[in-house]
Amino acid sequence: MKRNAFKGLICFLMAFSAATLFAQNATLDSVCESLTKNTVTTGNFTQEKKLPSVKRALKSYGTFVFCKDGIVWNTARPVKSSLAVTSTKLVQFTPDGKQTVLDGADNAIFKSIAQTVTALFSGDKAALEKNFTVSFSSTANTWTMSLTPKDKTIAAVMKTITLSGSGNAASSSFDSLAVEQQDGSSVTYTFTEQQYKEVLSNEEKAFFAAK
Repeated sequence: MKRNAFKGLICFLMAFSAATLFAQNATLDSVCESLTKNTVTTGNFTQEKKLPSVKRALKSYGTFVFCKDGIVWNTARPVKSSLAVTSTKLVQFTPDGKQTVLDGADNAIFKSIAQTVTALFSGDKAALEKNFTVSFSSTANTWTMSLTPKDKTIAAVMKTITLSGSGNAASSSFDSLAVEQQDGSSVTYTFTEQQYKEVLSNEEKAFFAAK
């Protein structure tokens, strides 16, 4: 009888320990590790832009692609367009097939966003900490990362990038990204219907290959 009770206690303690481990809050390391497992992430986005001079927030909707090469924003409305952002360039695509390539160095905000997403999905914590002062917090099922640029040129334009998601130490998702600028304007992206895959489609590869 005592032996059965002892075995029962051991089983309970093991189950409790496993449950506690699974429920641990997310950390910066665990988020980077979890997102690295998602080679390519696609889904829908809502962009909300706020300007100091405009009372009403400006919204746009579309789909996105996140991968280690950068980001693709495919805006469906109100104006259809596509934008590929990497750490070195921005490529704008219009519905009629025309494309414009811009040097990423000329747009500090887009460059910083691309570097951030690339570092996240590559699991490159060192790159994040090299370019930003990182503040991280989490609860039982959410996490928030605040990035303050160290580069003075970028900091003169951009105040912070705030990323947030859901999950815990075992598994995390990336659900929103907000950019606050020094002039008081802000842009917030909310991500939904996320799906994960191993490789880019040929169409998606074409966005990053554009020159």
